[in-house]
Amino acid sequence: MNIGDKVIKNEKTWIPNDFDGWGRGIGVGIVVEPPFELPDEEVDVRWPAGRCFEFVEQLIKIEAK
Repeated sequence: MNIGDKVIKNEKTWIPNDFDGWGRGIGVGIVVEPPFELPDEEVDVRWPAGRCFEFVEQLIKIEAK
């Protein structure tokens, strides 16, 4: 995934955590520039309610409209 990609959570692979309570994974997220280098399998996503690091396998890239 690349910076600027729009994503939604993949219901089949999503692993809930404590951040789900504030809106992690709800709605459409945008992959943003992380504050530091992340492993290839992770990205920084800005969800409507806030930012969180996510594993790529937990996300589905959607086409911009």
